Amino acid sequence: MIRPAALQLNGVYKSFGLVDVLRNVEITVAAGERHAIIGPNGAGKSTLFHLITGRFPLSAGRIYLHGDDITGRSSYDIYRLGIARSFQVTSLFNRLSVFENLRVGAMRVLGAGHAWWRLLDRYRPLRERAEEMLEMLGLEERRNVPAGLLAYADQRALEIGLAIVGGANTILLDEPTAGMSRHETERAVALIRKVTEGRTLLVVEHDMGVVFDLADRISVLANGNVIASGPPSDVRGDPAVRTAYLGAVAETLT
Repeated sequence: MIRPAALQLNGVYKSFGLVDVLRNVEITVAAGERHAIIGPNGAGKSTLFHLITGRFPLSAGRIYLHGDDITGRSSYDIYRLGIARSFQVTSLFNRLSVFENLRVGAMRVLGAGHAWWRLLDRYRPLRERAEEMLEMLGLEERRNVPAGLLAYADQRALEIGLAIVGGANTILLDEPTAGMSRHETERAVALIRKVTEGRTLLVVEHDMGVVFDLADRISVLANGNVIASGPPSDVRGDPAVRTAYLGAVAETLT
């Protein structure tokens, strides 16, 4: 029996008024695959994430999660089905501690939802789940630090942890290493590998070193179209990709 793709986009279009942002996008992400979306600024990468997670409605096309049609579902429903994402700008509970952020994030996987009054009965498994993620992220020493006071790289790590701790099996990361030093980037890539083991990862990233180090497959967006899709070795040598990345970025594809 052939397993359905973890994520499949069929003929996806998105327009804002008369402006076509995405045109006939076809992307298939296998279960357990690390798939990168790359492309010049304005190519439609973040818009694509908004469509997958239900923040924007599609203009045309269908999106499937493990074979189930999620087109038109609400963001909350899609999250409950197992998709979680991070954003270009960190989105944390800044006044809560690192541990408290993770405990809130763990509520869905333990069935607590937003029913805060049930937390007393479920406090131990909730705490254990948060502790486990705290250790995985390497943030034990910062457990009581308010999230808003963390260093930028640690905030990004915590945001990745929030996506994972909620039990999602398909993770979308939007430029997870943006603004990081080379050392911070290396740490972030190692962390992403670790916490997404056994999960499906779709990542938007501008750092080509990160892309070619992390991704099993790459899809390239340019002017709203997928111009190439395949293993990193194939994408690296594609003439259309090099044309889309004229200038300094193209040199990193060699």
